[in-house]
Amino acid sequence: MKNIALLRVDTQEAFTPEWGLPVAQGREIVEGVNRVTRDAHKRGMLIIDSVDYHPEWHISFASHWSLPPFSQNPLSPENPSDLLWTDHSIWGTQDVELIGWILDPDGCVKIYKGWMRHRDAYSAFDMGVTSLLWNAKDGYEVTPGAQTLIQVLRKNNIQILRIVGLVTEVCVRANTLDALDNGFDVELVESGIRGLSDTGHQSTLQYLASLDGQPNRQWRIQSVKILP
Repeated sequence: MKNIALLRVDTQEAFTPEWGLPVAQGREIVEGVNRVTRDAHKRGMLIIDSVDYHPEWHISFASHWSLPPFSQNPLSPENPSDLLWTDHSIWGTQDVELIGWILDPDGCVKIYKGWMRHRDAYSAFDMGVTSLLWNAKDGYEVTPGAQTLIQVLRKNNIQILRIVGLVTEVCVRANTLDALDNGFDVELVESGIRGLSDTGHQSTLQYLASLDGQPNRQWRIQSVKILP
């Protein structure tokens, strides 16, 4: 039997209707996330929270560029899906807290991503680390001995990532693609995932499901399952 870890992507107040980057259906994930969290905790599975964790004036913020939110990102004009966002998930604000009523079991590993001011990161595989150290001059830096997501997964002999969280079109998609590229199978739990829009949510899940049985960059056959 393959070892499974639960990856909860950005299940934060930032992505609910009232906070930094409003997602109309953001709170609808609570029941689905809690269901798989209880099951994972009962089975002794590794549970990981990917935490969106930005400084003020982050490069992904529209305010950084003095542009309206959801403008095209000037750094990637060739990619129409790469947008600038409202200020969100800023260190020390309620935005970075778990959505109310989402379970936070003992032993849950936190992976902080997007913490560098001049580099964005949609995926916890992209410079995500378990611990950060405050530097008054430059902001956060990696704590000596901190682990990356890959290190945590390899240490625990994980083969499958079961993914829930927000939002489908952006960070759920990015984490899924990086997981596949790094040789992990993926299970997407639809009841614990929501997108910026219903259309975007469904089209992204359809695209990710279409990768099942296809080779990744290392020519390993990928497995992507959509679970209820």
